[in-house]
Amino acid sequence: MDTFISDNAGNRACPGAINCDPVAASGLELNAVAAGNDYTQAVTAGARYAVTVAVGDGTFLFSITGVTSTAANREWICTAGNTIIIKIPRGCETLYFESDTAGYAHMRKLN
Repeated sequence: MDTFISDNAGNRACPGAINCDPVAASGLELNAVAAGNDYTQAVTAGARYAVTVAVGDGTFLFSITGVTSTAANREWICTAGNTIIIKIPRGCETLYFESDTAGYAHMRKLN
């Protein structure tokens, strides 16, 4: 039996970071300098991204609708050592994020 995961748009996505098909030289580092602060990252509308939170770097909250300090805006949550796939909708060019600790997440654009 095959197991598949889907991105937030219902498209099949790779089952983990090892199987991702990244765009060359597309890596970004998301640096949450302080716990609980709101940060932004410019993204490409319509693109898919794999986001991996570094081991030991807490839980990251992500949003495309506004700052993650507003609970209703938290569309994705990723814990330390895990990877999620985020599909950015057309017309959206900002990803909002925060972490419960100071830490890093690594993001790469997917083909």
